[in-house]
Amino acid sequence: MEKLSAFASQPSTLLQNINVDNEMGTSNKPPNLLRMEDYPSWADKFETYVQALYYETWTAIEEEYVIPKNENGSNYRLSQIVEGDKSMFLREKKMLNLFQQAIKAENFQLLQHNGSCYSIWHALLNKDRGNHDMRKSKMTLLKKEFDIFTQVNGETFAQLVVRYCHLVNEMKRLGIDKPDYEYVDKLADALPEELGLFIMIQQSNLVVYPG
Repeated sequence: MEKLSAFASQPSTLLQNINVDNEMGTSNKPPNLLRMEDYPSWADKFETYVQALYYETWTAIEEEYVIPKNENGSNYRLSQIVEGDKSMFLREKKMLNLFQQAIKAENFQLLQHNGSCYSIWHALLNKDRGNHDMRKSKMTLLKKEFDIFTQVNGETFAQLVVRYCHLVNEMKRLGIDKPDYEYVDKLADALPEELGLFIMIQQSNLVVYPG
């Protein structure tokens, strides 16, 4: 019962630990690519993870491997693969397994590749290049949304704070960051007027402005 109470009392900590494991990977699983827009930061973590734990496997990325075919143009059965090809075949399959663990299934389906790990890695790179302009446009929109952020008609205090936190999280996820006092000022400006005095007191007590 005590263990259950401890579990229930620390949901945010547990969630943070799960998010860190997904982002950085563990000894048993690679970092997860949950959204294609996260590719730039994920690619560095994934490369470091694989090279550190599966160095030989990483070479499947550097040189494309094609499963040998027989005279009929069909892939060899496993029993037909010669000894010299077995290590490359295993390397390819291990790398493919890491990709399948790391990349969310629906994202994997969006990639255009020929099935080799080499082509999958380059398909990810090409997909990110295509997303670059979209990410840039989204950053511009988020900055504008932050600049004009205010309470909307009928919105409760709780709803406003949730919407604001979501906006700030989206900005930080895309690499947009601002000094803490700007975040505080923007939220203070958006709050109902009746909270103005309270906010002024909190700002004078907690916020240290530069200069």
